[in-house]
Amino acid sequence: MRELHLMADESTAKFFVLRDADGVSFQIARSEFDSVYSADSAPDVADTPASGSTIHPLHPAPTEAEDAPAEAPEPQEAPEPSEPSEPSVPDDTPEYSALSQMAKQRPLPEPDPLLSTPLSLPPKEIQARIRAGATAAELAQEMGVAESRVDPYAHPVMLERAQIAEAAKQSHPVRDDGPAKLSLFEILATAFAARGHSLSEAEWDATRQPGDAWVVHLRWRAGLTENEAQWTLQRSMGATASTEARNGVAADLTDPNFVQPVRSLTAVSAGDGEAPEELNAPEANEADGETGAPADPTAPTTPTTPTTPTESTVTEGDFLQHPESQAPQKRRRKAVTPHWEDVLLGVRTNTKRPKK
Repeated sequence: MRELHLMADESTAKFFVLRDADGVSFQIARSEFDSVYSADSAPDVADTPASGSTIHPLHPAPTEAEDAPAEAPEPQEAPEPSEPSEPSVPDDTPEYSALSQMAKQRPLPEPDPLLSTPLSLPPKEIQARIRAGATAAELAQEMGVAESRVDPYAHPVMLERAQIAEAAKQSHPVRDDGPAKLSLFEILATAFAARGHSLSEAEWDATRQPGDAWVVHLRWRAGLTENEAQWTLQRSMGATASTEARNGVAADLTDPNFVQPVRSLTAVSAGDGEAPEELNAPEANEADGETGAPADPTAPTTPTTPTTPTESTVTEGDFLQHPESQAPQKRRRKAVTPHWEDVLLGVRTNTKRPKK
């Protein structure tokens, strides 16, 4: 209970000013005391001493206004519901002894080695390995830790690789005549459509070894074959990025003549088919010419009409394997030309060939 003093010099015609020992002032309306005090017993401010005096309440009939406190009580917070506590077991009971004995005998669970083993690789080397193409699962298995402990270091590097692969799509492939006008993605879309593949199903990636340039990878599956094309990405300040093929698959895709099919040649074995009869004719004609009569060198030579070979059906395969050529002509004996000394001296030489 507080002891309040009436401050007459500070009170007004409508309010009473009260102050406690700590100097805290309270203001109460005079109308609240009308039901408690009658008009005769109401204190007059003018008759109240200036030094202040203690208010001694009279003893009128108790009313509801009298029971009302002068100061509104501060709201109190509701107590939080307490959790049901376990029934306490006295220390000297057998139950307490049994529980304490079980707690001593039960071993603590060992920590998971995948979560407690320290990382054998520093974070910088982990990110360098991820940037070079390794996966978080491979590094986690190598270090003997959980993959979730490697993911915080691998995630930013994987985002960097995806960003480089996306930038490589807008680069221009470098050919023998210079950079192409179309981007790498546009050229590959045309090349894949011509080959019956889908570029949307291909997988883009980018890797970089320490100290080297970025390498762009494009992997796709054609039937049971796994294909991979690689390009070296060259980027410089103020210039358009360019890519240069690193393997034959990439060069074939960016080659401007990729739509022209290359004609393959089939090897023909020597024993296939029978030789034409015309190929054996020169040997027989040569044998006939050697046994014939010698020709006179002074006799005029008459041109011989080449014989026309017999027509034969030519298949398409024979046309490709044996090109068309003129039929072999029948050979004849050549006249013996005299030596220039014999002509100068007028000596008639023997035009007959010596017999072997």
